[in-house]
Amino acid sequence: MKQAAFALLLAVATAAQAERADRDKPLLVEAQKGSYNDLKQVGVFTGNVIVTKGTLRITGERVEVRKDPEGYEYAVVTAAPGKLAQFRQRRDPSRPGVEEVIEGESERIEYDGRAETIKLIAQAKLVRLENALPRDELRGRLIIYDHRSAQYSADGDAAGEGRVRAVIAPRNGPPPAASPAPLRPAPELKR
Repeated sequence: MKQAAFALLLAVATAAQAERADRDKPLLVEAQKGSYNDLKQVGVFTGNVIVTKGTLRITGERVEVRKDPEGYEYAVVTAAPGKLAQFRQRRDPSRPGVEEVIEGESERIEYDGRAETIKLIAQAKLVRLENALPRDELRGRLIIYDHRSAQYSADGDAAGEGRVRAVIAPRNGPPPAASPAPLRPAPELKR
């Protein structure tokens, strides 16, 4: 019987959060084509889209942006067929000499400025880097990264197996010299 998808919540042990100054920066969009309705506060941009807000950067083929009456911004970025949309954001320093960055990719990325979350939808992958070296990695059908609490949650279906895959590095000690080996399902044991 196929195992049901499950949710996984990983609380990052440090107090590192997304760069605090990012929330006060304007949302910038670059694309090959675009239209924006200032009255409705909505827009659609297509063609090699780049969305930035401080250290947050999201890229894809198409973005729909909107701003609510309180001034919070939202963006839905979709990838070109056969490709993945990507995001990257630096986190506030929590340890001297360590720069942390969160990177992710998926077919669709949803940015919610009010909740300060990033949703990675379909073929989702999230990596936490320390000084440009991969430390933690999470894969699944859906990954939600909460900037404020520095938490990730994931729903299964990595590689079509209905499961979440996670590599969690120890928090004490130096960053690894190389990225961790990719996870693979264990082969069936024969007796």
